[in-house]
Amino acid sequence: MLIKTYAEETGKDDSQMRQGNSEKDIQLMVFYMVMALGAVNAANTIQQIRKQSRRKDLLGFEASGPSPISLCTRALQLYDYNSHILHPSVGLIQVFALIAIYSSFGPIGSSQWQLAGFAMRMAVEIGLHCTDEVSDAPDGAKDQRNRVFWTIYAIEISLAYNLGRPPSIAEDHIASALPKSTNENLTSLHYVRHRQLQSRIVTQIYGINSSTRNMSVDKKELLILDLQRELDEWQANIPTNSRDDEQYPYSYWNRLYHGTTFVLHRKSPLCPRPSSQSLERCIRSAGSYIDDVIKLLRFSNIPLSWMLVQGVLFAGLTMLITARTSLYQLISHVEVSFLLVDLQSWIRNCSICLTIMNERLQEELLSKLNSQYELLANDTLRLISSIITSQPASSCTESSAFGTNMDNGLELDQGLDIDTPYANMNFGEEYDYFDMFKNFMGQDLTQTFWNIFPHDMNLAPDTDLDEISANIPR
Repeated sequence: MLIKTYAEETGKDDSQMRQGNSEKDIQLMVFYMVMALGAVNAANTIQQIRKQSRRKDLLGFEASGPSPISLCTRALQLYDYNSHILHPSVGLIQVFALIAIYSSFGPIGSSQWQLAGFAMRMAVEIGLHCTDEVSDAPDGAKDQRNRVFWTIYAIEISLAYNLGRPPSIAEDHIASALPKSTNENLTSLHYVRHRQLQSRIVTQIYGINSSTRNMSVDKKELLILDLQRELDEWQANIPTNSRDDEQYPYSYWNRLYHGTTFVLHRKSPLCPRPSSQSLERCIRSAGSYIDDVIKLLRFSNIPLSWMLVQGVLFAGLTMLITARTSLYQLISHVEVSFLLVDLQSWIRNCSICLTIMNERLQEELLSKLNSQYELLANDTLRLISSIITSQPASSCTESSAFGTNMDNGLELDQGLDIDTPYANMNFGEEYDYFDMFKNFMGQDLTQTFWNIFPHDMNLAPDTDLDEISANIPR
C-alpha cells in the first residue's frame, strides 16, 4: 500500500499537485515524512536485525527504495504548493513535528529548534495546551489533540534543553492533562515526565531572572536536592518491561537519568559554587552517561543524531572543566583514585565514543573536535596529576589503587597521555580552540544559558588559596 501510494503521487506533475485539497495533502505530508524517517533508519535497522537474529537470509539483503531526501523534498513541495491555504491544525502540527525529528539526523543548527517552536505556537493557537471539558468532539479526536500536544512538548523541551534555550511555553500555562496511562503508552508517558523535570530544571536552575536567584545558599542547595529527589523517583519508576524492551531498554532510561543529573549538579546561575558533593555527583553522572553511550555504540547500530553526539561532548567537557576549575575542592573531598583512575577512564571512554561516532558519520568537524578534546583531556590529566603530587600526603583521602569505578578496566599507567604540556598544545589554525566547541554545541552566550566555558579561558583551577587551605584536612 505504501509503495502504491508513493508511485501514484510521484506520477503527478506540478499542476496536478497544485489542484489537491489541503486536508489530503497534509495526510500525504505526514506519509512522506514517516517514509523519510524509515528510509533514514532502514540500513541500520536491517543491520541490527541481522546482528540480533543471525538470520542468514538477511546477509545479502540491502535496503532499496526512495532516498530520505527525495521523500522529505516531496513533503516540502506539498507544503509549498498549499502554503497559501494552510492554517494551524492538528495535522499540520504533526507535519512540523516529523520534520523536526527528521532534522535531528542532520547537522546541528537552530532550524530544528525553530521548527519545534513554530509547531508549539500553532498548538497553543488552537488550544491544544488546554483540556476542553465542554467540547462535543469525539473522544478519539480529543485524545489525538492531547497526544499531539504532549509529543510536540517533548520534542521542544528536548531541543531547548540540548541547546540551552528557553521553551516556548511555561509549565504554569499548560492545563492539558497527560493521556491516560495504558500498557501501550507507558513508556511514552514516562518519557514526557522526564522532559517535565528537565523543564523545571531549566526554569529554576538556569532561568536568568528566576526568583530562586534570591534564595539563601542553603535554600538553593535544598532546591537542587528536591529536584534530585524527583529525578530519583522518576528513575525508580522506570517501566519494568523496559528490561526486556529492545527499542527502549533500561540503559536508555538510565542514560536520560545521568544526563540530567550532571546538568543539575554542575556550576549554574543558581549555584555558581556547588558543594563538593554536587561536584563529585556531577562528574560521576557524566561518567556514567559516557559509559552507557559507549556500550550503546559497541553493541548497536542505531542512527546517530547530532543530539547524541552533542550529549557525549557535553558530558566530556563537563567532566574536564569541572575537574579543572574545582580541583582543590575535589581534592579535599574525594579519593585520589577518583581523579587519577575513574576520571581518566571516563575521559578515555568519551574519546572512544567520539572516535566511533566520527567513523560512522565521517564528518570533518567531528574529527577536529575529537582531536581538540583529547588535547584538553591530556592537559587536564597532567594538571591533576601535577597538583595532586604536590599536595601533602594528608591532603588527599587514601584509597584503593583500583578506584571506585570498577568497570573502568584501567591501571594507573593506562589511558590518555598525561604528559602533554599545555603550553605546547596545538589548537589549530582554522579555529579558535574554544570557538570550535561552541560552534558545534551552539554555545553563544547571547543564545544559550549553558555557558560551559568559564570567563577565564585558560581554565586554570580555582586558586582562592585561603579558602581552599581551610577546607583541606591536615
